Amino acid sequence: MTVIGASGGTGREIVMQALGRGHEVVAFVRDADSVIDLAHTRLEVAVGDVLDPPSIGPAVRGTRAVLFAISTRRGRESSRVYSDGIHHVIAAMDEYAVDRLVCVSAAGVGAPPESGLSSLFKRLSTSRVLREVYADMERMEYEVMLSHTNWTIVRPAALTDGTLTGEYRVVEGRAVPGGRSISRADLAAFMLKCVDVDVWSGKGVAIAY
Repeated sequence: MTVIGASGGTGREIVMQALGRGHEVVAFVRDADSVIDLAHTRLEVAVGDVLDPPSIGPAVRGTRAVLFAISTRRGRESSRVYSDGIHHVIAAMDEYAVDRLVCVSAAGVGAPPESGLSSLFKRLSTSRVLREVYADMERMEYEVMLSHTNWTIVRPAALTDGTLTGEYRVVEGRAVPGGRSISRADLAAFMLKCVDVDVWSGKGVAIAY
């Protein structure tokens, strides 16, 4: 499987857990040194950028599934990194006939203000950066839903560096009622489960404790 954004908090968890389960993993990163500590005989590091389409093909060619878990950083050159990035990844998947896609979004993405997610929309209304990120994640979700891939969109609550518990709630929809957080470890475990289980194929699901 290929992990896009393997140097981020969630991406690293996916890589480590996938290797622990015996999978062959391709870690797609902008800087090879960012995952040097994850070196493993079943890990291949592919250097590239989701905004550079030619660099993506070699990372997805022949893979079983793509797990898209990028994160943005201040100073990123594009405010459309999620939507443009997934567009390029899906194009590469189409080119090499890779079908399974599991994509990380965020709780509340695409939900209208009247949905009852009041605390989320309060934060969005006071943060230009959050508004831009959520708007781009919504565009990303549309790209995924309109694709010909066998997709699952995962919308986690606030991410933490907590431990792997294996105990969390998953619902189809924009957010888990009352769910405030989820560890990156549990998010990664669920994403890997999505690769092997078809229950969530073609669905957008939320995850939280």
